Amino acid sequence: MVVFQSCLFAFILYLRAYSASDDNWHATVPKSVVGLSGSCVVIPCTYNYPSNGKTYTDLRGIWYKGDSDIIYHTDTSEIISKFKDRTSLIGSLNQKNCTLKISSLQHDDQGEYMFRIEIKDLDMYSYQQSKVSITVKDSPEVPRISVDEEVTSQKEVTATCVVSHSCPSDPPRLTWSHKGKTTSDSQPKEDAQLKLTSSLTFTPSREDHNKPLSCSAEFTPAKTVSNNKKLKVKYRPYNVNVRSSPVKENESIGLTCFTDSNPPAHSFQWFGSTGSPLANGSTYRLNNVTRYTEAISCTATNTEGKNSSGPQRINVLYPPYNVNVRSSPVKENESVELNCSSDSNPPAHNFQWFGSTGSQLANGSSYSLNYVTRYTEAISCSATNTEGKNSSGPQRINVLYPPEIKSGSSCVSETFIVCVCIVDSNPPSEVKWLGPSSTFPSSGVERNGSLTIFTLQGWLGFPYTVNCSASNSEGNSVMTLSVPHNGLIIYLVVASIVVVVIVVVISACVAKRHCGRRPAQSVLDVKNDHNELKTTPKSDTSSQEQQNVDLYTNYQEIDQPVYKNFECEDGNPSCEQDEDEAIYANT
Repeated sequence: MVVFQSCLFAFILYLRAYSASDDNWHATVPKSVVGLSGSCVVIPCTYNYPSNGKTYTDLRGIWYKGDSDIIYHTDTSEIISKFKDRTSLIGSLNQKNCTLKISSLQHDDQGEYMFRIEIKDLDMYSYQQSKVSITVKDSPEVPRISVDEEVTSQKEVTATCVVSHSCPSDPPRLTWSHKGKTTSDSQPKEDAQLKLTSSLTFTPSREDHNKPLSCSAEFTPAKTVSNNKKLKVKYRPYNVNVRSSPVKENESIGLTCFTDSNPPAHSFQWFGSTGSPLANGSTYRLNNVTRYTEAISCTATNTEGKNSSGPQRINVLYPPYNVNVRSSPVKENESVELNCSSDSNPPAHNFQWFGSTGSQLANGSSYSLNYVTRYTEAISCSATNTEGKNSSGPQRINVLYPPEIKSGSSCVSETFIVCVCIVDSNPPSEVKWLGPSSTFPSSGVERNGSLTIFTLQGWLGFPYTVNCSASNSEGNSVMTLSVPHNGLIIYLVVASIVVVVIVVVISACVAKRHCGRRPAQSVLDVKNDHNELKTTPKSDTSSQEQQNVDLYTNYQEIDQPVYKNFECEDGNPSCEQDEDEAIYANT
């Protein structure tokens, strides 16, 4: 409604600019107007009459098609049926505005139209000298687009779309193919048409280069016209790439730096993977390339800026390397799928599987084995591509099974006791040594493949049996080992104790070297911790002999010297000697 009122006001200003200035019978209309079938058309009109300074308010306006067909009348019964409900006066006759609107324009509405005014108490007049011709078109006018010939990426630009129409109450709807901020404006034209302008402000990008900028005008749902203009967008290098053909190992290759930019890049630089410059120019040659040749990058520059490709590796062709049989760990007696992997370019296209003896088992990148055990043979695979062939070599399956304690596990007794527990398991087992009332830590652990040897060393107090308990994630096993005890160990221990006792006694007596001689009947007390040696009176011969027997029993290996010392108490003169010497004889 706002647009309609502004357009009507513009029409009135236009007509008044061309209206007669003298006070006589005169009407101002355009010579012709163009309307779109199905839309409306407005005939701008102003009129004048000789008022002689008087004001007349009882006015009647009439429009004719040709000389006789009334298409508009204040009395609607006078209007011919073809134009009923399709015509109306937009202007006010009291303001000398006779503008006519015809809706739902049809082809046979074409022709000449004339205005007539009837003024009560004055006169009536037909403006035959001011006729207007209406032309009806089936297709609307194509919009006209205006935008800069070249625009810059990421810099704001404004484009305009202009279309002419003849129906201010129902103007066409203008739309753009790009998103942005839009504004609209409508102005009259000299040919009584209206000019509708839509402005689009947007920010172009490199994706818009060589793409159409479109504007569409919808007059009616069935009549929409559009126009476009190709955008020329300037942008810095984008999608910089190092391009080359595949090359066999140890051959030479030429590299090309390619980029998408507008205008085209005028400068190129080449760099190694560490950033060191290698060369200038759009191409670069590499000799004796291998799979380990460093990644190469290039930088392209144009008037809008520069960009880099980033390090890119050369497509080097080589046969399979590092061929491997890969599989997940599998429990014993279950199935497993093996996969043959390799490093090759292009990827291997053929795989073969072989047993440990070299016999072929299957083809394909994977191979299934059922009921695997720890004794399943080693498997190998070979991989082949267009550049050659290579093999993995025999590889064993990672079979998981519970501990098995080998029959060679045992205990031996030599200088000390040594127990060995041999465990076969995967994963390796942990072992505990269990006695009747205590647990012993292993003295040593040695692994060789799936076998683990656990060693336990012992001395006095070692039990007569010991349990080797082995366990891993798959289960556990226990074996009881007998521990032999060697009598030599006991003898060595007893002899060591006696030697210690004697050394202590000698040390005590040396400290008393200056003591005097004592009577034969006196009791010699020799004490060392828990042992006592005593001389008794002469008269108690039988008791002394029994004591000698006891001493003989307890100290079999040293009984004779001790026994002789005690016999000195029977009165033998030769035994009468210094006390220190008697004790020394003990030693």
